[in-house]
Amino acid sequence: MAAPEPESSAADLPAGNALDALAKLSQAEVSVLRDGKPVRLPTVEVVRGDVVVLETGDVVPADVRLLSTSDLKVDEKALTGEPEDVPKNTKIKEQTKLTPENMAFSGCPVASGRCTGVVVATGMDTRIGEIAQMMAKEDDDAGRCSCGSTSSKTPLQENVERLGARIGMAAIVMASAVFIAGVGIGTKDPEFPDSPSWMYMILVAVTLAVAGIPEGIPLCMTISLAIGCQEMVRKNVQVRKIAAVETLGSASVICSDKTGTLTQGKMTMTNMWSCGVGYNVTGQGFDPTIGHIEREGHPGTACHADLGVRSTLLAAVLCSDTGLLLATDPETGAQAWQYRGNSSEAPLVVAAQKAGVGGLAGQYPRLLNIPFSSARKMMLTVSDVSGRRELCENGLQLPEGTVALTVCKGAPNWVLESCSSVVGPGGEVFPLGQEERLRVSSVVDRYSDEVMITGDYLKTAVAIARRVEILQPEDSLLGSAVDCGALRPYAEEEYLPDDEMDALTSSVRVFARAKPADKLQIEY
Repeated sequence: MAAPEPESSAADLPAGNALDALAKLSQAEVSVLRDGKPVRLPTVEVVRGDVVVLETGDVVPADVRLLSTSDLKVDEKALTGEPEDVPKNTKIKEQTKLTPENMAFSGCPVASGRCTGVVVATGMDTRIGEIAQMMAKEDDDAGRCSCGSTSSKTPLQENVERLGARIGMAAIVMASAVFIAGVGIGTKDPEFPDSPSWMYMILVAVTLAVAGIPEGIPLCMTISLAIGCQEMVRKNVQVRKIAAVETLGSASVICSDKTGTLTQGKMTMTNMWSCGVGYNVTGQGFDPTIGHIEREGHPGTACHADLGVRSTLLAAVLCSDTGLLLATDPETGAQAWQYRGNSSEAPLVVAAQKAGVGGLAGQYPRLLNIPFSSARKMMLTVSDVSGRRELCENGLQLPEGTVALTVCKGAPNWVLESCSSVVGPGGEVFPLGQEERLRVSSVVDRYSDEVMITGDYLKTAVAIARRVEILQPEDSLLGSAVDCGALRPYAEEEYLPDDEMDALTSSVRVFARAKPADKLQIEY
């Protein structure tokens, strides 16, 4: 009977050690202004009112109100689940995004740029602390097990208790029946025939009742759960408490996040358009050795030598500050392709590598670089092409005497307003009239709808749902997908009544732009 405890501890220990090691990785330092001088302090020592200075690679130690920024972008994946880096500034605007633009939140890494801000909330008062409190409150209210909690029973514990109670009741009934029958027929102890019948039958009835106690059930239950826990660990699922295995086994509805679960959290290029021709880009992730570029309508035939493919992708690389490298994962030791730089430029660089022009950027010295900014909505580079008759092998022909090439990228509507000509299928340059301008705009709109850039909007969520077959082509979007604003139509924190919420969540399979509080409302 003492065996279940060491068995349970042995099952919990490896996962607990792994999660403790992950927790230690979060211990970091941050630059704080104290007495007007910057000092490096552990993030746990940051208090409300401190002025912090954050740079690329720093993790925001607390909720910070931004005082000054310089091309600041923050990775809020841990808070919102969305992979796109979020630009931040000091302006106070009406909130249209999942998080305010003038705030940086605890636990989010700085992807690029730098900033200075004042700490307005720490610990459980931060946005991520509020999420933790909401989770704990919902667990208490619903009486559910939160894996680390011992205040409520899991479904298996409740079922085992009911089984034990039934067996106990059956044992009492059987023992009582045997006692009554024995006394009724006058059964006596063979060794002491002079003793009263009822005394002997009491011993028999108690013996039967004790024998009916299922003392082996806890041991069997613990061993089976330990086996399940170890199997999950072998499949890279970290389980701190063995009770979580029982709760997972009784799940009837699984609410899954999108980024990093249904998707890899990596933007990839699936289509491109150049010189009047559309192309499909195959492959997965950031691995440039997988997949190729093919013309629309001609699957399986690579066309990396096409003028439009080589010229467009080389121009994309020249107007980019992002690179690819094959790095080793320190945890697993496996090698994987990773990008260094901007997440939205990474798919372009990967596609250029597939076309064989990704490594040519070093042959074109950069003369000028105007980085992207939220005000300009575009990025511009000037590269040295002196002595070249064409941009690259099988590339766009350059006018004689060309010494520099300017490449501009940005928001399509902003770039088109500055364009006066367009390149045709054979590399010819034509004036960009109103008809051509509308045709280019329609192509941009077409591929913008098909390419996944962020998961926080309804169209993107529906596209991903169809790809992973959560939604079928024949499903009507009217009753299958909603923006989470429909859950709180009256006020920001006021949700629909329970009956209306139940009716909505029972039919809808895709929820877009969900805040952490929305996820709890949908789940419970």
